[in-house]
Amino acid sequence: MGYIVHEVFHFLIGASLAYILLSKDMGTIGKRTLIYIFGGVAAISPDVTKFFGDIVGHSIWLVPVFGLVFALVFHFIQKNVSFFKSWGIFSLIVLVGHIFIDYIGNGVAFLYPLINKEYSLSIISRTDEFVLFILLFVVLLGLFYGKGKMIILTGMIIISLYLCGLTVSKFHLENTLEKQYEGEDINLLLSYRSHNFFEWRFMVRTDKVWVSGYSPILNQEIHNESKRDVDE
Repeated sequence: MGYIVHEVFHFLIGASLAYILLSKDMGTIGKRTLIYIFGGVAAISPDVTKFFGDIVGHSIWLVPVFGLVFALVFHFIQKNVSFFKSWGIFSLIVLVGHIFIDYIGNGVAFLYPLINKEYSLSIISRTDEFVLFILLFVVLLGLFYGKGKMIILTGMIIISLYLCGLTVSKFHLENTLEKQYEGEDINLLLSYRSHNFFEWRFMVRTDKVWVSGYSPILNQEIHNESKRDVDE
């Protein structure tokens, strides 16, 4: 179930971006639906290679390839949108709607196969309810409201501000933890979203101690749940 919701998350991001970038060329509900479908499917397309046991679809090198495939089909159906415009838009949708979302969430190996390491900012959970509900709300409004571009754009701005706030909160927490253990050699410092919507989880490992705990997103108080000296 979590995997399906995660794919819906990507789909809604892609659909929203497609609407913002293509809506002036699409005046009817049918054409807006077409935009949603192409944008949403483009955003989830990097996960296709997972069915073959490979993560190559998440490589940044394949972004223009996915964009090209969708641009070819879309331009065949909608001649009023130039091919190169379509290619640029669908490539951007794949990059932002999937690669970037995975980066700020559960992680992505976007330099694969040159580098297999996954990179992650970890500021949202796999399916962030706040972002998901805003996207669902503005996408439905945009479908039935002829001038819904401003509605979707407003929703995306709210989401962007929310993500910026989380980023600032996360960096502040990690900076506080670094100062707290600055007299020791820090081997590992991780912070990530908790299942509790308003909390961060964190782990700190130094040469002397291993600590894990949580911190509220808004007030940044640090609460240690477990602490173990390395010599023990």
